[in-house]
Amino acid sequence: MKNRLLSASLIGLLSLIGCSTLPSTKLKHYPFPKGEAFIGNSQRPYVTLGTVRSKVDFISLDELHEEKYLCNNYFNKSVRDLVSTAKQKGGDAVIDVKSVVYLEDGRQETYPRPECSDDGLEGQILTQGIVVKWKSQKSL
Repeated sequence: MKNRLLSASLIGLLSLIGCSTLPSTKLKHYPFPKGEAFIGNSQRPYVTLGTVRSKVDFISLDELHEEKYLCNNYFNKSVRDLVSTAKQKGGDAVIDVKSVVYLEDGRQETYPRPECSDDGLEGQILTQGIVVKWKSQKSL
């Protein structure tokens, strides 16, 4: 009887210890798509094709990476998604890339830098930009 009780206690203790560690996340690094996305305007002549938006959700409960790093990394992913969508629409690049933040009262603000929302477990980044098609040198 003592052995069964001891075994049950040991199993219970091991299951608690095993569940107390957080799962590790496998973070993929996303570099900013230089030459295809611009935070401000571009000096190169272009024609505007429209606006694109992107949203990326991510796990923010990551003991190996700071919140600022995660926000910057997933901002880059979101911008890469903007560029991909722009190319599907026939564009060459995205200019005037901004983070979009929705406030509790329904208003929105835009920033020329990464601004993420985070509830402690999951984060989110919203971005927008203007799709452009480069003008050829012949038409200048």
